[in-house]
Amino acid sequence: MLIRLSKNSFIRIYDNGKLGYISNQLTRHDRTYDEVGADFLKQISRTAQQEKDLVENLCAIYGESCREDISRDFAEFADDLAAHRFILKGETESDLDAQDMDFSYSMDNPKTLADDFTQVTEGKAGKNTQDALLQHDIKFPRLAGLQFELTSRCNERCIHCYIPNGKKNAGFDMSFEKFKYILDQYADMGGLQVTLSGGEALMNKDIIKMLRYCREKDMQISLLTNLISLKDEQIPTLKEVNVSLIQVSLYSMDAKLHDMITTVKGSFEKTKAAIEKLHAADIPLQISCPVMKANKNGYDKVIEYAKSLKIKSQPDYIMMAQADLDTSNLANRLSIEETEKVIRDIIDVDVDYKETILEQEPISSIPIEEYAEMPLCGAGVNDLCITVNGDVYPCAGWQAYVVGNVFKQSLKDIWEKSPQLAKVREVRQKDFPKCLTCEARDYCNMCLVRNYNESGGDMFKINQHFCDVAFLTKRLVEEWRNGKQES
Repeated sequence: MLIRLSKNSFIRIYDNGKLGYISNQLTRHDRTYDEVGADFLKQISRTAQQEKDLVENLCAIYGESCREDISRDFAEFADDLAAHRFILKGETESDLDAQDMDFSYSMDNPKTLADDFTQVTEGKAGKNTQDALLQHDIKFPRLAGLQFELTSRCNERCIHCYIPNGKKNAGFDMSFEKFKYILDQYADMGGLQVTLSGGEALMNKDIIKMLRYCREKDMQISLLTNLISLKDEQIPTLKEVNVSLIQVSLYSMDAKLHDMITTVKGSFEKTKAAIEKLHAADIPLQISCPVMKANKNGYDKVIEYAKSLKIKSQPDYIMMAQADLDTSNLANRLSIEETEKVIRDIIDVDVDYKETILEQEPISSIPIEEYAEMPLCGAGVNDLCITVNGDVYPCAGWQAYVVGNVFKQSLKDIWEKSPQLAKVREVRQKDFPKCLTCEARDYCNMCLVRNYNESGGDMFKINQHFCDVAFLTKRLVEEWRNGKQES
């Protein structure tokens, strides 16, 4: 029986072989394994191999006396992974090729965004891999996600953007050679997810070479773009490199309103046309729709448009101050009264949102002692961002908090030795004592970078707006739940 890794699956081994990880970008499922499972995963590759040969490799590790147990355990292991599309099993290469699925909008439920990572398996597995990994990464930081600013130039000047216009106006591009230099280091560290952004990523003349090199290094690729620079000849490459996701912002189905937000005439038509070309090519898209004062009465048409194409859409009513700590862009942020209308609309029309609310385990169910020691997010714990000049920072919006420069020191040294990163990694929920027992904590999305950018550089200063949104969400969700129970 031949075994091969699915084209949509990725395997990484961490902690000197003690932690095994496999994910599938098509199903949006993943798994974690202990040292034995990691040894099993190491045998599987993108080249088809006979199952008996893989068992032989394992017997060389564990001893000939274990052959019967190894053969049985590996067969069960492989059968479970094959049943959930992580790997392929068949008698011939043709059998494997026939099973290896491509992303398509003709699927019943094309997935372009994971709302949870609950494990589905007959075997022994934790309930939620991402929660488990974050707990692991607190003790043993593991760089698994890296976002590149390929250019600081942008062909839009969106009125709400957290990137200052001055940076875009004086922008320049990252060369392919520098990109390759960084990506090679990241691959050597076991990196998995690469996000290509800007500025506007498609303005970098080497974008196609960069995408292909990401595939050569076996990365899971995401692209953040407004798509107005997309060229028809680039579309086959985007399909060829099997991108995990392209995220694009669309602000309104009213062209004038969209163009007013981007401040670029004709941007709506270009973005919409590009969305539909990528959709026709069966390339996974996600439409992001930041909701602000300008489009508060029209964003729902964007959601309807996305649904008509079976594209995941995500309205976002939480706006962040600029990365240079200028808060002038927040003049576009919704008031609490305006936010209430948006949340009510989302609860009414967004099935995924309602399912997530019903299925997720509330934070308040976690023992307070355990919750107090949890980090707020994975910024600097399992991911980083790199700007075009080599500056490294914990996450996309936190450009005022530089933790190193990859052109002056190695990525590995920054990851392991940066005092600024160490400071971020030490932050726990207990550092916000009032939040520990807050009755709205199940609905809170408190964020260090939002704190930092909006307070003049204090990551521990919580803005009242985010607290008000949390309490508002709590009230509206509880109203909806009570109404559902009564009906």
